[in-house]
Amino acid sequence: MPPCSCQSSKSVAFDDWGSNQDEMSPVCISRSFRMNVRLDPPAVQAEGQGLKIFCFAWTTWKPADLALLSEVRAAFKTCDGYSIFSDKQPSTKEEPDVIVVQVPHQTLSREDGSWLYHRNMVGLMPAWTHLLESTVDKYDWLVNVEFDHLLLTSKLRLSIATHLAILREGRQEQQHAAGGPLLLMFGNAFLFNQDMVREMKRQWPQLGATAPGGHQASGCPMFMEGRFEWPASCSQDIVYPNLVTLMTPPVPAYGSPGCGQRPQDFPLACFELQRQPVQELGLDQLQLVQELAKLEHSNQTELLATELMAAKDVPLWHHLSDPVARKMARELLGP
Repeated sequence: MPPCSCQSSKSVAFDDWGSNQDEMSPVCISRSFRMNVRLDPPAVQAEGQGLKIFCFAWTTWKPADLALLSEVRAAFKTCDGYSIFSDKQPSTKEEPDVIVVQVPHQTLSREDGSWLYHRNMVGLMPAWTHLLESTVDKYDWLVNVEFDHLLLTSKLRLSIATHLAILREGRQEQQHAAGGPLLLMFGNAFLFNQDMVREMKRQWPQLGATAPGGHQASGCPMFMEGRFEWPASCSQDIVYPNLVTLMTPPVPAYGSPGCGQRPQDFPLACFELQRQPVQELGLDQLQLVQELAKLEHSNQTELLATELMAAKDVPLWHHLSDPVARKMARELLGP
């Protein structure tokens, strides 16, 4: 069975994420944790600690992003390497960890609050061109996160190793996937292993083509033409799952491209603060962090603990946008 086959009843085949072209290949996404997989915790921990991780993000420097810059940097410095990409520096001072890339002309002006809204691949495509021309293939994993993600790198390493261990103990196609190019989807953060990065580099002359300036899809990857969101948008959580189906050969992808969704066979990797059950707790972001920190040393079973228990071991929190809460989370739960 090929690595990206979706024949098992435990997998769901998504027809290339909204494509209206029947000939496209599906991508396998998983949806609930298979508890009967026997893992060796010390071995998983050791493998996770040994991983070399490169973290990167794209930003347009909206006020909320600027407010989070110091916290993003603090998290990224616990990776083995990192870069922040934008079309300009955050201030008049040149920041060495900010790499400026060229973005083609857009219909909306840059001063418009909706500039590149749901079009972040317009910035990520030149960011990838830069990455693939550098030496990033020396890292085991490249991790693309957003500024509104809390990233806990120690838990990220453990989560990657756990996913790999589950794949190695899984079905035949999962075992095969663990040994080659692979995409892991931790909500709307995406992880590319070394083999996939090398394949992307080899195929970038085709994959890296973007719509020209003046086109409604200006800057969006051309391989999305005729697919979901084209030409108005090109969000990374739509584009990346399509990308794997168009590589030659297709690359297997596991996890969920939606934060807060527990994938089959794997543990939750991204906790969504805007999920209704979390919001119904009535806690602000600082209080949520404080309550979760208590659960690290508690066996509570009340509703509050039940709702937050899912976040205890996840490496990513989505929409943790309060800089004070982010700093507290990093200090209490990190690194």
